[in-house]
Amino acid sequence: MKIAIYFVTSYLLIQISFTVAGGQVPFEDDQGRLRETVVDPNLKTIQLFREGWPLSYPVVRLSGDVPLVLEFDDLSGNQPTFFYKVLHCNADWTLSDLTDQEYLEGYPENEIPGGEPSFNTYYSYLHHTLHIPNENIRLRVSGNYLLLVYRNRDPGDVVFTRRFMVTENRVSIEASAGMPVLSRYRGCCQEVDFTVNHSGIPIDDPFSETTAAIYQNGLWDLGIEGLQPYMVNEGRLIYDYQEENIFPGGNEYRFFDTKNTRIPTYYVERIEYVAPYFHFELKPDNPNPTNNYFSKEDINGRFAIASEGGRDPGVDADYVFVHFRLNMPLPLEGSVYIAGALTNWQFNDINRMEYIPGEQAYRQTLLLKQGVYNYRYLFLPAFSDQFDAGEIEGNHFETENEYLVLFYHRPPGSRYDHLLGHQVVHSGR
Repeated sequence: MKIAIYFVTSYLLIQISFTVAGGQVPFEDDQGRLRETVVDPNLKTIQLFREGWPLSYPVVRLSGDVPLVLEFDDLSGNQPTFFYKVLHCNADWTLSDLTDQEYLEGYPENEIPGGEPSFNTYYSYLHHTLHIPNENIRLRVSGNYLLLVYRNRDPGDVVFTRRFMVTENRVSIEASAGMPVLSRYRGCCQEVDFTVNHSGIPIDDPFSETTAAIYQNGLWDLGIEGLQPYMVNEGRLIYDYQEENIFPGGNEYRFFDTKNTRIPTYYVERIEYVAPYFHFELKPDNPNPTNNYFSKEDINGRFAIASEGGRDPGVDADYVFVHFRLNMPLPLEGSVYIAGALTNWQFNDINRMEYIPGEQAYRQTLLLKQGVYNYRYLFLPAFSDQFDAGEIEGNHFETENEYLVLFYHRPPGSRYDHLLGHQVVHSGR
């Protein structure tokens, strides 16, 4: 089931779409856009990044660049064989008209190498790694792509999907993110402006040939898509809007560290070994004050896998149970979720918190691989399909956020959207 989520202030309504899991989760929404999703809960710690940069966006150049790396763990113990396909998409993430032969060299369906067993861990798992491109597949054109992973050569048995992009890197993008121009947005929001320099690339009609998108903190569902230039100059397209490019500022992410199983570190209250696994009890959280902003370092909702004294976190980082507590004198009329990359930005029974009246707090436990994690709490009011993003965390223009800007061009006669360039910009810097 897919629900609509809105960030709401008295002045602003921004729609966001998330996936709520209930059984089989489709990877295509009702507009035909191909989405990221995780269907099998036994597959954890799914990451897709530039080789050598685990916190990077999954963006690579069409030629002469490092490959993308997919990593994930299988906790099922069944040792299935995983296969993958790569699908080419339009700028709006709908399936493009290109055939397999037009956008890739090699085989359209390939097997993911067998998993490497975990080493010296209490929780056993198989760690899978895949590089793209590889000897079996190379990408021929730029644009948006969806990586489709499924079991036992059955494309109908999809276990998860991941988005990535291939860029031609033919334009330069100057971008900034900061306080909005309009006063009614200044307390809660951020404005992202940018200019695309396309000298040497003929664009006859920018309003019909080009489109641009902005995404906040690597979250596909918190994006503004289909942007057209506000102003056109010779060799320059200017996107300097006052409302069309506004994002909720949110707040800095909460943080914890489970690398060390002996000594409690950042935001960990205590560690217990309850045979056969480790349990980390986090320090109790409280709702953030509505009108107060406190600066702190975060990794914008992501996580980084690591274990104290380990050599290869892919196989020697253990899985531990992490216990969350959110203090609340009375329960909210609705549901509270733990959100972030640690839950794949999905919302289901796994990350929905339970209110404990005797403790006056919400609680939930997640099984996570050792590392450093960011997270936040999101509230879904009862009888509503609109998340209130500011109810627990607040929204502030000062928040440090990361924005990914993508620029596409479809010249006359072309059958797909060329991704000509991208840029990453931070607010508050």
